[in-house]
Amino acid sequence: MNAATPARLRLAVGASATTLTLDIPATAPRQWHWPLGHATLWAALPGGPSPVMIENAIQVVEDQIEAVARHVPAGARLVASAVTLAPLQRGGATAGLQQGAIALAQIEREVQSLAARSMGAPSARTLVFDHPAGDALVLILRECLHHLGLDAVHLQD
Repeated sequence: MNAATPARLRLAVGASATTLTLDIPATAPRQWHWPLGHATLWAALPGGPSPVMIENAIQVVEDQIEAVARHVPAGARLVASAVTLAPLQRGGATAGLQQGAIALAQIEREVQSLAARSMGAPSARTLVFDHPAGDALVLILRECLHHLGLDAVHLQD
C-alpha cells in the first residue's frame, strides 16, 4: 500500500467468529476479533430467523462495530474474500456482485428481503440464498457498511 491507497478494512466472517483488520498505509494493521459469525446470530430454522431474532442480531453486531468505528478513517474501503462472500450466492452467482463490489443499496435490498421473509411475505420466499449463512452474512455486511459510513463491500484482490 502506498500513500495514495485508502485504508482497507478486511472482513473475514466464519461460522462462529469474525475478524476485521484495518490496514492504513504507513501504520501497523489493527485487528478486532468478534465472537459472532453466520452460525451464531440466530438458531438455524427451516423458515429462517424471526423478526425478533433479526433485531437481536443487529444489536449484537452493532455492539461489536461500536468499538471499531472511531478508528476507521474517512474514505476507507471494506474488502472481503470470495470465501467470505460465498454464502451470498443464488444459483451459483454472488448476489449483487458487479464490477468486483456489492453496493450498500444492494445489501439494503437483501436485508429488506430477509425482513420480509421473516414476516412471512409470500413475495420474498423465492429470494433466498443457496446457503442459509447468506442471511446472517448480509446482516453483518449491512451493519458494517452502515455504521462505518462505507458505500460497498469489495471483492478482495
